[in-house]
Amino acid sequence: MFKRNVFKILAIVFFLLAGASFYNSTKTVPKKVIENKSVVKKIIFPTLPAVVLTKAGIPTIIPTQIIIPISIIKGSENPTPTNIPPISAPQGLKVSLSIGNSSVGSIDLSNGANQCDVLSQALSQGKIQSLNMRYNNDMGTNAVYQINGVGKENAVWWTFKVNGQSPSQGCSYIKVGNGDNVEWSYIGN
Repeated sequence: MFKRNVFKILAIVFFLLAGASFYNSTKTVPKKVIENKSVVKKIIFPTLPAVVLTKAGIPTIIPTQIIIPISIIKGSENPTPTNIPPISAPQGLKVSLSIGNSSVGSIDLSNGANQCDVLSQALSQGKIQSLNMRYNNDMGTNAVYQINGVGKENAVWWTFKVNGQSPSQGCSYIKVGNGDNVEWSYIGN
């Protein structure tokens, strides 16, 4: 019952985010500032807001946007970027992920993420093609049933190591450290 309600809440949040993003994208208007002999316009590009789950499991929306100043010199037809600030990802974590002895690459995560989030982010970042991970009552944690179609739909045969060590708890309980090396292995037949 709780699981179903969480999915309903997440569906509503994503629906609202899509609407908020569309609403903001239709309201984007360049702002003009005059500097020296050129006109500087700041164009605001809304991006999809980030959704972060709090420790209590409540989704929180973090709005994001990119602001790019554009300078138009009087008499010139072509705008040119001026003082473009570097676009950087939010402060977070970066881990190395391997699936079945093959490196998947580096995964970017937000602070406070757990080892299950590594796989979820790998899926959303396109590093893996499919993931069947869900809460297992017997284990008291999320369990990985299939990665990229490997595994059984109702049997848990995937295990993981963090920096070469097998944790004593499930992936939901093990927090990610920056620079971790995470290895998932299929031990089934």
